[in-house]
Amino acid sequence: MAKSKRKFKLKLWIKIIQRVAALVGRSIPTRFYTVYNGVGFVAMCYLVVTAISKSRSDNSSSSTDVIHSNHVIAQSEEGIRQLDPLIVKEESDNPAPKTILFWTPYYNHSDYTFGLGQDPFIKFGCKVTNCIATADRKLLNQSDAVIFHALQVNSRDLPAHRHPHQRFIFFLYETIPNTSVPCVGKCLPSSQYTPHYFNWTMTHRRDSDVYVAEPYGAIAPKYWTLPAQLPDELPPDTLPANPAVLLNRKYPHLANRTKMVAWFASHCPTHSQREDYVKELANFVQVDIYGKCGTMECLPRNSHRCESLLDDYKFYLAAENSLCPDYISEKFYRALTNDIVPIVYGGADYTDYAPPHSFINMADFASPKDLAAYLKLLASNEALYVEYFQWKKHYAVVRSPKKGWCDLCAKLNDPNAQSQSKSYEDVAEWWVRKLPCYPGSSFLSNHTSIPSS
Repeated sequence: MAKSKRKFKLKLWIKIIQRVAALVGRSIPTRFYTVYNGVGFVAMCYLVVTAISKSRSDNSSSSTDVIHSNHVIAQSEEGIRQLDPLIVKEESDNPAPKTILFWTPYYNHSDYTFGLGQDPFIKFGCKVTNCIATADRKLLNQSDAVIFHALQVNSRDLPAHRHPHQRFIFFLYETIPNTSVPCVGKCLPSSQYTPHYFNWTMTHRRDSDVYVAEPYGAIAPKYWTLPAQLPDELPPDTLPANPAVLLNRKYPHLANRTKMVAWFASHCPTHSQREDYVKELANFVQVDIYGKCGTMECLPRNSHRCESLLDDYKFYLAAENSLCPDYISEKFYRALTNDIVPIVYGGADYTDYAPPHSFINMADFASPKDLAAYLKLLASNEALYVEYFQWKKHYAVVRSPKKGWCDLCAKLNDPNAQSQSKSYEDVAEWWVRKLPCYPGSSFLSNHTSIPSS
């Protein structure tokens, strides 16, 4: 034991000397560096011999001296850290990775369609990648975050214990329009969730602790195309627009769009009563309905083949099945991707989600008849219709954004977020009752001739 301690102390003194020499050497001009190295070598030999003799004398001291020497070693190690901040930086730059445990699957996906391990955080370009995703429940004790898909939580299958540092996360994308039942998930009893059980929320609502829009979509700016001012300077050898072309524009790529409105829907009836609005709209303009809500079909549903059918249409109904806060599904992004103007119907503020003049909102029209008249105006005037695609110069659609997962990893690694204690006494109060979904019957009573039910 004494021999190993002497050996450790010797290495420690050598390390101290090396650090001091390196720090001093950085300030020595190059032309004097040879002389400095020679002097340094002699000094090092002297200090090493001194350290060895001191170590031998320490070995003959009492056990009290041994305890004291251990204290000196600890102080010396701290001295090295103070002497060279690079050591501290190296340690802080490599903290232990944060473990994210998927306690339940997300439907039939054990990896939540994101992936397992650290690779997804690197693959999707997260700024902070110090996280590991896993579905192995054996790693519960060392997990920093435990995620529960609310629709698949079972009160008989919850963790038996939890640690103070862990964040239990309420994960949900679906809307719950039935505001008369105090529930979460598919109206699971609120008693199933112990008060203050969840620390964070991770949903499509922007007031979540972690906002995630992966299953639906997002719009991102093309930063490299945004001009610093208007008008922007032209690249070298580029001429301005030809007045003859500007004043006689043709849009041959729109020639095949001979049909008016398309709608893909298989969920009827709905809480938003969208099917009732569309039924009245069809009295004034052509509406082709694909799926169980109509008479036309395209299989397999949600396939690329079905999306290609939109090439024949000028407009697409992106009508949601419920009018809930911040709820905009993939229907909206499907239309934007396929160069077709979306007609939106939902409970979110679409101006926060999409560039100006990129969609038509049912709520802006007094009735389906007025909406139909506007659609016919656009269809008969190509210049007005094409204005709905100008946003594409500076923005792009992201069909499966992973930013939410990156934000989760960053938050788990943020010391400020970790030091803040938070929990939801009743997550259903936040999710359902505090800001309820708007009933479609109320909208229809103000925007159609259909009497409210």
